[in-house]
Amino acid sequence: RGWQFVSLGAVGVRGSGLAMPRNVLKNLLESFRARAFLKRFGASAVLATGGFLSVPAVLGAKMAAIPVLLFVPDVQPGWAARLLAPLSTMVAASTEVAARKLGAHPRVFVSGYPVRAAFWQIDKARARNQLGLDDRPVVLVAGGSSGARRLNLAMLRWAPELVSAAQIVHVAGRRDYAWVQDAARQLGLGPERGYHLFEYLEQLALGMAAADLVVTRAGASTLGELPAAGRAAVLVPGPFSDQRENARYLVDQGCAVILPDEEVEEQLGPVVRQLLHSPDRLQAMAERARALAAPQAAQTIARALIAICREGKRAH
Repeated sequence: RGWQFVSLGAVGVRGSGLAMPRNVLKNLLESFRARAFLKRFGASAVLATGGFLSVPAVLGAKMAAIPVLLFVPDVQPGWAARLLAPLSTMVAASTEVAARKLGAHPRVFVSGYPVRAAFWQIDKARARNQLGLDDRPVVLVAGGSSGARRLNLAMLRWAPELVSAAQIVHVAGRRDYAWVQDAARQLGLGPERGYHLFEYLEQLALGMAAADLVVTRAGASTLGELPAAGRAAVLVPGPFSDQRENARYLVDQGCAVILPDEEVEEQLGPVVRQLLHSPDRLQAMAERARALAAPQAAQTIARALIAICREGKRAH
């Protein structure tokens, strides 16, 4: 997009075993590179999002006396986020649970999870029209940009049965798209039966706006996108503790059900079918999701960035 870009060679430390000393040293060396690049850019602030990739950038910012805003997207702050929080000027958390888990940072606040404006602007009728869907119920199945193998296998197993109850928008991901397409063709699945397959959906907001039920992983983005779209969900957390915590949070809020990854191939069809046959429950889940929406999240984070930039100028 024409933006200046520099990559840093950050590496994970936790769980790296005998490689841990080498990885710590590599991150420290990358921190000096980060400091040099930040000075060259004339950076006024650093926005970090908490993963281990953020560590050299935040350390480099501290060396250069550049203020840092740390955004913690997941419900459960990861090891890197907990490490970086005390080094950050301000900390924004996507949920009140994450804010509490960060402890006693003097400048932590709940921002919500920022999502693109389209999630607030597209209505169901327009979304369905753009995707070539009719008025029957719609299930969106999306496992992320690269896809989720088990989710795709489960969808192929149950789609021939589910298309009698709903239209399916299946985003298979770039990694799996070719074989999913072949398998779907062999099963006789296509738009004429209400099965719509995509490699990737750049405007995921379209798919969510069109859907009555969303089946997806539980990455941090679900904390923002499902509430913004106001959609009920079946969450299939990946094998990561952060996804499990995100899913539990949304279940506790009453807007989702969890389907364990190891059970998805056996249980996806019955779970989806049960929800589709309970429109009042779907509606209640959607309303609870919408109650979590934070339409000002991006502006809140931007205002915090501007504030620490101004503080940094006054300090100099």
